Amino acid sequence: MQVDRLADAVLHGADQLREHRRFLVGISGIPGAGKSTLAHDVARRINERRGAEVCLCVGMDGWHYSRRQLDAMPDPAHAHARRGAAFTFDAEAFVAWVERLRAAAPGAFPRCTAPTFSHAEKDPVPDGLAIEPWHTIVLVEGLYCNLDVAPWDRAAACWDLRWFVQVTDAEARARLTRRHLEAGLAPTAEAAQHRADTNDLPNGAWILAHTIEPIERLG
Repeated sequence: MQVDRLADAVLHGADQLREHRRFLVGISGIPGAGKSTLAHDVARRINERRGAEVCLCVGMDGWHYSRRQLDAMPDPAHAHARRGAAFTFDAEAFVAWVERLRAAAPGAFPRCTAPTFSHAEKDPVPDGLAIEPWHTIVLVEGLYCNLDVAPWDRAAACWDLRWFVQVTDAEARARLTRRHLEAGLAPTAEAAQHRADTNDLPNGAWILAHTIEPIERLG
């Protein structure tokens, strides 16, 4: 089973590091690929194997620019319509956070936080997630975790393992249409599919063109 194999790979790598620093995994893929589902399944299996919560998932949605920040952009309407594209994320803040996480001193790892995203408020929540000293393995999932373009490539250089979750455009479109309807981002199935076709899937094409190598591709 893929989850078991991936959990084994992470635990093996983390055991090699021991107390030197946290073990970091970057998980990317196009919108609708199933990154979050895979990350949480692997984290759950790792914690089951260890019998303790040593592994934590962090989603990069918390680094979305807020709606107020989008309003301040030169073309606010375009920024809101393209929310989810790379330019609607605070790339420098995300990269700096990853670099701090990687550089944590040996021994007792410091407690730190990460922003989360409120789908009810449609905005990020600062310090929404705590990464405790006992979280020695961190899985970070998001669209732009594994890119070969600046400044994102600095984050990609920090991961001990890089995973890319593959999916067909048809399956991604179906998942995104359902997601947009459930989140209230579109009033009808047609509008939800239009959003997927004009925003999410073009973002996905850009991600595919700029994914860093080497990377493990997961089916």
